[in-house]
Amino acid sequence: MKTLFKTLSIVGLLAVSSAVNAQDKQDKVISLSQLPKQAQNFIKTYASKLAVSYVKLEDELFSKKSYEVKMQDGSEFEFDKNGNWKEVDLKHKAVPSALVPQSVKAYIAKSFPNNNVVKIARKSSKYEVELTNGLDLEFNSKGKFLRIDD
Repeated sequence: MKTLFKTLSIVGLLAVSSAVNAQDKQDKVISLSQLPKQAQNFIKTYASKLAVSYVKLEDELFSKKSYEVKMQDGSEFEFDKNGNWKEVDLKHKAVPSALVPQSVKAYIAKSFPNNNVVKIARKSSKYEVELTNGLDLEFNSKGKFLRIDD
């Protein structure tokens, strides 16, 4: 019985290891022109003055296809398979105002004046933002404040 358990454990570990290795092999560097048109337009609109370092297609085993664009100044943009933005991280520069929902902007202006959004992530049911002062805030999909994230 112990031998059977050990054998099954080893087989299970090998299967997990293979899945992780297969997942890693799905990342591929692509050209900017291979991004979905919507993502290309986003980059032209909001990051045309930044030089692209690389564009990566992430086609992972257990998740959906996505794209990551890294700029030479360290800024990062993530897009879903259709080219819709998922995350914008400008490190220490303010995220374009047009990307931040009005209710989120109003809350930040009232509660954290003199701070800018330097990172915003759009999830299916919430927005996550990082401010200049380092605070991470969560809002629901309608822009209502939920909590300060640790």
